[in-house]
Amino acid sequence: MSTHTASEKKNPTASGKRSSTAAEAKASAAEKNSVVNTVVIEAPADRVWRSCTDVERWPDIFPTTREVRRTEVGAHEVVMDMTVANELGVNDVRSHRWYRPDEFRIDFRMVTLPPAIAEMEGSWTVEPADGGTRLVVEHIFVPRQDGGQEEGADTADLGDTLFRTTENVLATLKGWLETDRDLVADEGLRDAWGPRNAGNGISAETFENCELFFSRLGLASLDWGDITMVLKDLRKESTHEDWADWHRRWSALGVHYEERAAEALAAGHLETFRTANRKAAACHHYAEFFYFDDAQAKIDSRDRVTEVFERGIPYLNEVVTALDVTSDGLEVPGYLMRPPGEGPWPTVLLINGLDSAKEVELYAFAREFIARGMAAVVFDGPGQGVHIGRTPMAVEFERVVAAVMEEVVRRPEVDEDCIGIFGVSFGGYLAARAAATVPGFRACVNLSGGFDLDNYSDVNVMVKKDFRFVFDQSDDDAMAELARTKLNLREIPPLRIPLLAIHGELDTIIPIDSCERMLDWAAETTELIRYPGERHVATNYFGDFIPRFSDWMADRLGAQARP
Repeated sequence: MSTHTASEKKNPTASGKRSSTAAEAKASAAEKNSVVNTVVIEAPADRVWRSCTDVERWPDIFPTTREVRRTEVGAHEVVMDMTVANELGVNDVRSHRWYRPDEFRIDFRMVTLPPAIAEMEGSWTVEPADGGTRLVVEHIFVPRQDGGQEEGADTADLGDTLFRTTENVLATLKGWLETDRDLVADEGLRDAWGPRNAGNGISAETFENCELFFSRLGLASLDWGDITMVLKDLRKESTHEDWADWHRRWSALGVHYEERAAEALAAGHLETFRTANRKAAACHHYAEFFYFDDAQAKIDSRDRVTEVFERGIPYLNEVVTALDVTSDGLEVPGYLMRPPGEGPWPTVLLINGLDSAKEVELYAFAREFIARGMAAVVFDGPGQGVHIGRTPMAVEFERVVAAVMEEVVRRPEVDEDCIGIFGVSFGGYLAARAAATVPGFRACVNLSGGFDLDNYSDVNVMVKKDFRFVFDQSDDDAMAELARTKLNLREIPPLRIPLLAIHGELDTIIPIDSCERMLDWAAETTELIRYPGERHVATNYFGDFIPRFSDWMADRLGAQARP
């Protein structure tokens, strides 16, 4: 870092700034002093610029900044109110800022000031430099006159103090950006000032790599604004790689929605709380769902999904009761969800795939069943949800389903003669397998599951990582052998209840011919809803097939929504 301090007659102007008032013109005749601090940061210029402009994140970055509020008052113009604690004391200050994004420059004028300063303005300038980006901060100030003291000594001391405090600020920012700290603080979740363009929007490459997830994100109540907020400037060049930045960004948005939920609950705004809390759980889930580079970070994010969801249970519109289930010595956490009112209710057990969450995707499906007069049961078996990365998924998963079923039929809220089962993706295979071997089910819905995994060697690298992680297999050869020999319905007796299957014809993860083999295996009536041109889970048609399979299940179980 470098600096110079000067005492001179100086009246800087900035393009786009307001005209001087008479009082300011008079003050301009006073002796102004300049303090300049410079730092080179090993980070792209646009990232440094965002850190300078997204001021509401400053309390997370700078320990001296206790609180910030920003008000946009015009084009390129922001008023910023801060509480700052430093060598000048604890002060509430207001500054008027003029952004010049075409030059990466901010001009400012302090409206309220620390006690020792009568007037202060200046600029922040971001510019390219060898090794990264140079940030130059200039403060131009007039000391407050205090009779009886030597003005020169006061000015020098004040300049030194201002330099030291700014030096500390820049050192903190440099350390923050160069260590790539958590995005909840460093890059923020809201747009800094500026129009959306190629520099701060979603690149064509990122859109192409992430587009297949958009419908799934929407299913979990996240909207287009949430998606663009996370994906703008995302460092992601491949669908199958670069998940660390994705994890940081969704985690950051999750924290943001947790804060919004807490604020809403404290104010008694329960619907706002429910929405924000549901979004928070979804963000933490999608942060981890394809993130395998850091197993502990994945597990921590997954645990947070459950923590956030359970925080909201007392305020949900559905009635939610925790289940107490053990299977082969393993606790199987779950929930029985139902409409308000007296039971017993026809009930549907919902089975996770490899990367879905009972609190997110399955909750979205459960709400559809509940709206049609059914109860819903969601749970985490081995290799699922809170057990992922800790306990491998069981090949004989029907044993887990049997334990859950035993607990569920004892519940007075459940009509034990009207129970269905639903599964999504690999969970569709698990649901069909369980329905064929566990007594008591009346109907089965399979959303994109198949008869076998004989195509395992041909699936993409991310799906292979997912299978290896869930089943705790050392390599692809071991996982392929397990898939070929154990993960199929060849030795399972035929299904003898009605089966509805939904599948995309272009599914490369579980091909439609595997689904068709399941339909051939089933011994009762079968139906297939197929979507030409659609991929795995046919996510572009959620709005079509979710009502269809929900109504189909309601008809099979004799359920009817109550007024």
